[in-house]
Amino acid sequence: MNEDLIIKLFRYFSRFVPVNVLKEFMIQPERSQLAGYSETKSEILIDTQSMRIPDIEKFVLSINEKFVSEKIKNSKGFILFVEYGNISADFQKAKGVKQSLAVTVARNFSDTNNDNLNEALLMNRCLEILMLIIRQMLSEIGMIEFCPSIEMITMPVDIQVVDPVSFYGCGGWCAMFQNSQTILP
Repeated sequence: MNEDLIIKLFRYFSRFVPVNVLKEFMIQPERSQLAGYSETKSEILIDTQSMRIPDIEKFVLSINEKFVSEKIKNSKGFILFVEYGNISADFQKAKGVKQSLAVTVARNFSDTNNDNLNEALLMNRCLEILMLIIRQMLSEIGMIEFCPSIEMITMPVDIQVVDPVSFYGCGGWCAMFQNSQTILP
């Protein structure tokens, strides 16, 4: 089994992002692309199993705070932000490699024309999009065509509000959970 843990996450969560949004940010010049860039980009853009969510206008998968802030600041639409974390590895059992994930759907709340009801509607839409992603992830557990050795989401899922003060002016919801997969020694 291949250990491309981060690339698998990138491929998986890009499935929820409209193709035009993906094309806008995959712009690395060919001369500076790392090995696998063009192949991964092609796979992502032609994925026919995708469940694209038209409301998503930005996609960021990173742990680099500077990169995240640059991509999120001044965004006006809905953002899908995936942050990966600690990994625990037991190579001697099925689905023994567990990784912490935080999946956030947020939107900039600095619009001067928003009143309280409009803000509540935006927060509700962020939650709807996040729940749509979670339900899709749960529906794919154990699907042969997806990959029976990977469980993209394990229960329980902890969903927390995203504070605009700490998230570059964007508010929304963040689901925290683990995924698991089998990696043989």
